[in-house]
Amino acid sequence: MKKQLKLEKNDPTADVLTKSIRCMGYSMEAAIADIIDNSISAKANEIEIKFPVDPNEIYIAICDNGCGMSKSELFDAMKYGSALKGDVRDEDDLGRFGMGLKSASHSQCRRLSVISKKEGKVSAYIWDLDVVEEKKGWLIIDCDDEQISEIPCVEYLDKKKSGTVVVWQDFDFIRKESGEEYGEIVRRQDDVGNYLSLIFHRFLRREKKSRVSIKLNNFSLEPLDPFLENHPKSTKRKSSSIPVKDANGVERMIFIQPYVLPFQKDLSKEDEKLSGGIENYRTKQGFYIYRNERLIIYGTWFNRRRDELTKYARIQVDIPNTLDDVWGIDIKKQNAKIPASIRQRLTRAVDDVMDASVKRQNYRGRIAKVDEDLDYVWNRTENRGQYSYSINRQSRIFELLENHIDDEARSYLDMVLDEIEKNVPFHQIYLDKSKNAVNEEDDEERIAEILNKAKMMVNFAMSLNSKQTKEAAVEELFKSEPYCKHLELKEKVLEVC
Repeated sequence: MKKQLKLEKNDPTADVLTKSIRCMGYSMEAAIADIIDNSISAKANEIEIKFPVDPNEIYIAICDNGCGMSKSELFDAMKYGSALKGDVRDEDDLGRFGMGLKSASHSQCRRLSVISKKEGKVSAYIWDLDVVEEKKGWLIIDCDDEQISEIPCVEYLDKKKSGTVVVWQDFDFIRKESGEEYGEIVRRQDDVGNYLSLIFHRFLRREKKSRVSIKLNNFSLEPLDPFLENHPKSTKRKSSSIPVKDANGVERMIFIQPYVLPFQKDLSKEDEKLSGGIENYRTKQGFYIYRNERLIIYGTWFNRRRDELTKYARIQVDIPNTLDDVWGIDIKKQNAKIPASIRQRLTRAVDDVMDASVKRQNYRGRIAKVDEDLDYVWNRTENRGQYSYSINRQSRIFELLENHIDDEARSYLDMVLDEIEKNVPFHQIYLDKSKNAVNEEDDEERIAEILNKAKMMVNFAMSLNSKQTKEAAVEELFKSEPYCKHLELKEKVLEVC
């Protein structure tokens, strides 16, 4: 007979837990995007974001004309872990955990007010963290008519059949960071607008029947186009789809659409702006993951090995919200992981677009190697009788770097290496070489450095492949520069590894 369990209620301490939830790492623009997700899920086609215009009235309001909520629905929506966001959701729902409204809002402010109108009735609740800390409990303010009238932007609902207004006040984090709320909030306004123009660009398109209008202080946001689809030199590669089973065993589809973007020299000022800015043009290539057409994460190859010529490749991946668990979508909807089950199939799609990207780089030519069995640090590339030199980003020594930096850092590193390659002092090297004035000997310190790097590389290779023997790892390493020039170090590496 199964022993009866003794159960005891153990509620979390309200004021302590709210402090933890507030430190989840939302940026202001990501937090506002999370609120807009709720507006779109509520079928709103008009969203207005109000930033302060008066230092004496500091608040941010997100207003929508969606279906609104009754008082009981609003009360549940204000609960941490709303029951409305359970396992059964509409396929176009952009929410997930029932936490976004509260966690996003309180990551920015101490006072969250939500007013909603449905079937002609207006209700409002306020989460005030001063009250939570004072009372040490999950106590929310149930607003009467007078209190509702005092909430900023409540008048937005006067001419709407239904809708919701979310208001943030008391920006304590900003106050502590900058010492000045008003100026800092106003300064962030452009960043918010640019971010939302990208994240919701597919909702903002004018040709869409389900188009959503988003205004920022009465300025209508225009959609960005990270793929420059209408540019005559953008290449749209063959699309594909991948069937994946969700957590309940139901087959769902992931859609993949690769693009190769134009060269920078082919971009107009308008193209640069439309693609998200020239700084991002090179650094934000890779996967663009959409969940129900809402951009989740972008500009990453998920640490996949890349060729430097993939700098113009972007791959649109569409996933349904039914695959949230499979993709590991986080609560902020800013991160996702490619599941191992579909990584190989996605890789094939990437290889296709990479191939197109390489072919477009017609200056590349053929890599000329003195010895095909050796792994060189520098590539010498022949094209119509002319030679160019580039750092071999596929070399073994590069593997060590690739596995210790993220995609964004790698993109900036690529730009630095590009400039190093383009500014090799060939003329001065030639003059110094002709005078026999170039020091090409490796001194004792350099040899000790090579030995230490070899030890590090062998240990790293064995950590990546547990089945590889030490002898095989050493043998493979000494086929690459600079180790192939110092074969006498092989035995020493075997001894110390």
